[in-house]
Amino acid sequence: MGTSVFQNSFAHQRALYSINGKNYLMEVEMTNEPVAVDDKTNIELSVGSPNMTIPMDPEANGIVPITGLENSLKMDIQAGNKTLTSDLEPAFGKLGVYESQTFYPTIPTSYSFRVYGEINGTQFNDTFGCNPIMGEDAPPDNSTIKISNEVERKALTGGLDCPADRVGFPEPYISQFDLAKSLNEKRQ
Repeated sequence: MGTSVFQNSFAHQRALYSINGKNYLMEVEMTNEPVAVDDKTNIELSVGSPNMTIPMDPEANGIVPITGLENSLKMDIQAGNKTLTSDLEPAFGKLGVYESQTFYPTIPTSYSFRVYGEINGTQFNDTFGCNPIMGEDAPPDNSTIKISNEVERKALTGGLDCPADRVGFPEPYISQFDLAKSLNEKRQ
């Protein structure tokens, strides 16, 4: 029997895992959504033990936040062949929520967020990512995916919008990346 999936309209991606025999709900989101080029942002990772009646609902009664993971998890923020490795720090006033370091997306491209380390005495390594075509409208996936010997992903729902180009008004917007590129070309 498949896992029932709850999906709302926020640009968050959620995954339900079985890690060493225990269920975990993880939710990843970019702060300051929607994010545009040169916006200050970071990634929030929420981890909880879900209510298995509605396991994909992070607001369900009975969900238990998982604390203490800042000592055992890291995140790689990836864009193309570039990687920014970040520690995860507990979010102020939010149990079971962890924040990456702040970064500024410099080009509109696909970003992925690799979460890795140890959970429940087990090595964990999986990647969340933005979807430039469907974003938050990505269809739910209820298939069971074996990540490793003791880690299975049972469901995936939602999606993240990728950072978009800014719209300048009344003058066209020039990103910091394009400005630096233009200045470097003029020097040569």
